[in-house]
Amino acid sequence: MHSRDWSLVFFTTLSQWSVGIIVWLSWLVFFSDKVVFFVKTGLSPGNPVLLALLLIGVATTSSFLHLGNPSNAPRALNNLAGSWLSREILAIGIYSLCLIIVFMVGLKVDGSNNTKYLLVLSSIAGFFLLWAMARVYTIPTIPAWDSWYTPLSFATTSLCLGLITFLMLNSLGAVGMDNQAGKFYVGTLVAILVLEILSGFLHQQKLEKMDTGIDGPTFNTGAFYRLFLARMAVLFFTCLALLLLIFKATIFPTNDQLAWIYPVLALVVIQEFAGRHLFYSSYFRIGI
Repeated sequence: MHSRDWSLVFFTTLSQWSVGIIVWLSWLVFFSDKVVFFVKTGLSPGNPVLLALLLIGVATTSSFLHLGNPSNAPRALNNLAGSWLSREILAIGIYSLCLIIVFMVGLKVDGSNNTKYLLVLSSIAGFFLLWAMARVYTIPTIPAWDSWYTPLSFATTSLCLGLITFLMLNSLGAVGMDNQAGKFYVGTLVAILVLEILSGFLHQQKLEKMDTGIDGPTFNTGAFYRLFLARMAVLFFTCLALLLLIFKATIFPTNDQLAWIYPVLALVVIQEFAGRHLFYSSYFRIGI
């Protein structure tokens, strides 16, 4: 992987993290029992809308590091009809604008204003951003990227990071949910991680069968394979840790018993960045 690709690792992972937060926030606002669910608003560091806005801001800034001449970035919008890259940039703008409006108006979980509908629009813009991002990379001349794994991995990254963020916010008291809801969302997180394990192994098998040529990457040995195995090990260990929590009598009893969420959050973030590093390291081109 080229050193300049690190900016794309941060751009894609952080922007998908932001979308995941908003998607889960929309779900919680519309489908959680309002008696047992609340969320911080305003300039509180526990405000999920603020966190999502900061993540997309950092992601967008990091993307400029990949450009040879950042001043030419606005010109990318000139080809919306035929370029998924142009549509991706447009989606970032729409998504960011929606978040700014929701943040400024102020989200109220009790539905006393209409920002929850703006939140849904933000989620729709976020889904469009994920889809455009996936289409940018599904290029026929890059076989490692041109597969079902690209959109699936982007989606699971978004859902996984967004959900673990809410579990962390719950431990900080910035988001409130009861123990039953907590177990459900921990179980959902385990299901997403298992999907990442299964899809990761299937994609790795596909990569190992590819003819990358003389100068192409090697997928079944070396640094790439070691990182893949390390990521799978982290995913497996994280799933086991979360399953142990599900079978405990209580998951969210008192704040001093919630220290488990921080190492789990660290493991989830590390493996997602490792997965994205593997994605860009798998690059090789065929044809012209």
